[in-house]
Amino acid sequence: MGKSKKGGQWERDVSRFLTNWLTGQKKELYFWRSPSSGGIFTRTPENTTISGDIISLKPEADILTSKFSLELKNGYKEASLDKILKYNKSDVIELHWIQACDDANKSNKLPMLIYKKLGLPTPWIGIESTFNDYVTSYMDGKRFVHIRWDTEYPDIYFYEFKEFFENVTPDAIKDFKVLTI
Repeated sequence: MGKSKKGGQWERDVSRFLTNWLTGQKKELYFWRSPSSGGIFTRTPENTTISGDIISLKPEADILTSKFSLELKNGYKEASLDKILKYNKSDVIELHWIQACDDANKSNKLPMLIYKKLGLPTPWIGIESTFNDYVTSYMDGKRFVHIRWDTEYPDIYFYEFKEFFENVTPDAIKDFKVLTI
């Protein structure tokens, strides 16, 4: 399977997962892939409602997509925490985070990176510190990885994807107030 097909399937899988998380059902979709896999935003940057790889299909799903620009990455066998710890010049995870942050900033949203490394079963969700401070009480005692790069981009906090959404409910997202970006 090619990279774009794999990425498209990943976006559909995450959309279905988020629909189930939001509504408890799987049939009627509330989230779906952004047109052109997020590329529509680069062609219409004045449209700040569409950003990232996942959009809401129904108003109820806006509780997530109105606050966060979701960037999804799947594969990338060269991405690893080892490279981050070794201060390699080319860090794929950092490049994904930069893309997520840039898209989020253009749309006045917070970045959210959903990442699955090639060959590993567990996807991760990366969030920035403002939102991490908010969800800490929901994620009490759960493991996370905090990464800081020497750039102007915010730190990232990675949590296990399913565990994150088992603890951070739609109501928690709804109650979260985005103050600054």
